[in-house]
Amino acid sequence: MKQQLDKTFLILALLWSWTAAAQDVPVTGTVRSAADGALLPYATVGWAGTVTATTTDTAGHFALPAPASWPATLITRMVGFITDSITLAAQPEAGTAVALRPVGQLKEVNVVARTQGTMLSTRSILSQEQLGVKELKRAACCDLSESFETNATVDVSFSDAVSGTKVLRMMGLDGKYAQLSVENLPFVRGLSSSSGLTLIPGTWINEINLSKGAGTAVNGPNAITGQIDLCLVNPLNEPPLFVNLYGNSQGRAELNVHARQRLGEHAANLVLVHGNWFGNEMDGNRDGFLDMPLSRRINVMDRFMFSRDGRTTQVAVRHVEDIREGGSTFRHVEGGGGPNVPYAVDIRNTMTDLLAKHGFVFRNDGTRSVGFVTALRRHDLAARFGLRRHEGAQRSGYVSGIYQQLARGGKDQLKAGISLQVDDYEEVFMDSSFARNEVMPGLFTEYTLATGDVSVVAGLRADHNSWYGTVVSPRLHAKWDLGPLTVLRASAGHGFRSTNPLVENAGALASSRRVVVEDEPGLERAWTVGGGALHKFRWLDRKWAVGLDAFHTRFTHQLVTDLDRSPDRLVLYMLDGPSYATSVLADVQVELVRTLDLKLSYRWYEVATTYDGVLRERPFTPAHRGLVDLAWNSPNERWRADASLNLFGTARIPTTDANPEAYRFPHRSPAYATLHAQVTFVWRAWEFYLGGENLTSAGQQRQIIAPEDPLGPYFDASLIWGPTVGAMAYGGLRFTLRPKPTTP
Repeated sequence: MKQQLDKTFLILALLWSWTAAAQDVPVTGTVRSAADGALLPYATVGWAGTVTATTTDTAGHFALPAPASWPATLITRMVGFITDSITLAAQPEAGTAVALRPVGQLKEVNVVARTQGTMLSTRSILSQEQLGVKELKRAACCDLSESFETNATVDVSFSDAVSGTKVLRMMGLDGKYAQLSVENLPFVRGLSSSSGLTLIPGTWINEINLSKGAGTAVNGPNAITGQIDLCLVNPLNEPPLFVNLYGNSQGRAELNVHARQRLGEHAANLVLVHGNWFGNEMDGNRDGFLDMPLSRRINVMDRFMFSRDGRTTQVAVRHVEDIREGGSTFRHVEGGGGPNVPYAVDIRNTMTDLLAKHGFVFRNDGTRSVGFVTALRRHDLAARFGLRRHEGAQRSGYVSGIYQQLARGGKDQLKAGISLQVDDYEEVFMDSSFARNEVMPGLFTEYTLATGDVSVVAGLRADHNSWYGTVVSPRLHAKWDLGPLTVLRASAGHGFRSTNPLVENAGALASSRRVVVEDEPGLERAWTVGGGALHKFRWLDRKWAVGLDAFHTRFTHQLVTDLDRSPDRLVLYMLDGPSYATSVLADVQVELVRTLDLKLSYRWYEVATTYDGVLRERPFTPAHRGLVDLAWNSPNERWRADASLNLFGTARIPTTDANPEAYRFPHRSPAYATLHAQVTFVWRAWEFYLGGENLTSAGQQRQIIAPEDPLGPYFDASLIWGPTVGAMAYGGLRFTLRPKPTTP
């Protein structure tokens, strides 16, 4: 271990020596709230009369290129705070401290600032969307899988009709091809690929960053179609107490409690507790199977954060217990069947995570910083579908060291580092058992060049997988600023991932299909190219944002999941032929009136894979999708009303023609539309909300083939193309205990 650490520090030292030549020293400092001294992330800091600006990081620190001449005026802005200006006569010898006063401290001035829930960024070099707390509150958002109902980039659907498991699709491909991370740490992966979306409570999320296309080299090799990065609530900024209580007409109840403890001026601890209970046996389509499994879940996280003088330390520990029991409306819990109990579903997940980060800015050079991140996981899975048993254990570890430095007067940035991913899997399916231990060290470097109106991020990774060998992944992203609010983007990159075939096809286990593995699974590899344009402007005295992007992913190696060869089997083999996905997305956002925002989205996909030598459309992927979204706020911010209409086109269903006629599905699903709506009332520290999901009651009426004979040869609950439950009403309340304001 000591030798490995010595090698790690030696490599970092070499990287530092390569980039020792920085030019003009930037102005560095911190931005805090004058009310309670809390550091403020994402505040805008810039020089008056110029376009030179930056934002504070998650710890409230900033590094801004020096102005062309002195004296210069530093302008600091943030929503909810009074804009501050400081005139500096010369280059500060130490960090500059900025204290912003909340707008409420000036009683004679009434400042109201409104931000959109979904931000289309013109600053990011990558094609990126940011879903903030405001957007997440517009739906029930009990867990991550319910956080994308007002977004057209990500689709979430049930994997089968009996387990309650949800899967997502991004850029026309399954979510396994997107990197799902928590603050840039790999998180939903391995055995959690099938259940991880439902095991992250929505109230724990402060914002979601959706990056489309190949991800950056620094964040890992697995972002083929994009990255979904979750930023958790920050202990330093959270109120002392937050409570969210939720219930719906189907019998589901949830409770979330956040409790923050201040540990001095620069440190805080946050305890997050989430409980979920669903005990109502529903069978809306009367097929003899529960529409949703009975479930019990407890999810607890303790998160500590310390930030002072350019040093930040974070440690989080999470534990989750998830139990789901479903299947026939009469179930025999202990055995595989009985006279009235032919089929039982029992899924249990036990997971423990440790996340840690430590970063610091060099005391004698604010342009340089180093960060170390660690993620450890233990996950035990036990699942039973009738007579089928699938059990698994995952022990994983990830560590990474990242060095970054500003260059050319703060205009450019270099990042470089090393990473190590270790995964130990043990799985049992039916009477077969198998294990795999992967060790994958990696090196990466990335340079951001800003010259005039063009910015470029060029990155390179080299990873050595102990099973599959060495893979080199180049990444390139570029942005061209045609104007202050008009940008063009382009990107290209290579990504790869190792597979977990059983977990990633867990929905097919809810059937009588035999699992046939014809080829030894290998790494999946693909190239993604694309780009887009974003233009923000005023027209008819209204604020508009129009975005258009297109991406194409082409696989060179892929594990094909074939449901078409025969309805009685699931066949897995390596790709022999073309496989690709093309995605085009158009977004329009407009402020119709001061209190009403409209968002229109249209998405088109062409996704095809070679199955047994024939290029076919990928199943369950509608070629067309539309979104009409309205968000209203009363002038005094007491009332909010939101409505989202999602339109889905037809999709191909795997063929069941070999079955007897009574056990066949149609070749294509019908088009359908879902409507979600919510009303929220805010009164002091309380928020009361009432809403409904799938108010059109659209969905798949016939969900299971041969439900009367679940142990027979034709049973299949995995061919799901739409919602499995009808209209649902919900309500709840949020309570936020704010700290008492202090006089600065």
